[in-house]
Amino acid sequence: MRKTLFIILTIFFIQSCAPGEEQQMISVGNKYTLSIPSFLTQVYNLNDDASLQYQHSWKEFYVIAIDESKEEMRKALIENNLTDTYKNNIEGYSKLIMGVFKEGLSNSYQSKLIDTTINKMPAKLTTLSGTVEGIDVFYSIGIYEGKDSFYQVLAWTHKSKQHSYKNKMNKILYSLKDLKQTEYAQ
Repeated sequence: MRKTLFIILTIFFIQSCAPGEEQQMISVGNKYTLSIPSFLTQVYNLNDDASLQYQHSWKEFYVIAIDESKEEMRKALIENNLTDTYKNNIEGYSKLIMGVFKEGLSNSYQSKLIDTTINKMPAKLTTLSGTVEGIDVFYSIGIYEGKDSFYQVLAWTHKSKQHSYKNKMNKILYSLKDLKQTEYAQ
């Protein structure tokens, strides 16, 4: 009995010391910063295009950020004859990104796309759920237009955990700062 009580108290102590709402600010070069939960660790295998990749696989919580030059986006639209379909602004970029993203999901459901401003940048926020390779997933997605770049921030988890992580995901989406935008605005 004494041994069992010791084990229970040890588990309780470890849980009480577990990280809660602590955040870590991540800087990506001189491009942008993003605040993410401190329990996440950096990885390099989530997305080849991502400039920021963090995860906690046991908690099934993942975050990536992708930054793309507006000039490179303009060239890609021209080279692929897409300028009539997608404009080189936040509207066109978000339409393109969400279209491609939803193609990879089956049984997808997207919430209303919210137009807002985050840290002086036009932004569009949404959630998306669906099935990828037999796994039910939930994404919180932010799409932003900075001074010289477009950004995508994606936080995701297993669909069954969406309510546990939704607030953390929102904090992440609202924390993106384009360092050139901030520098330009001052």
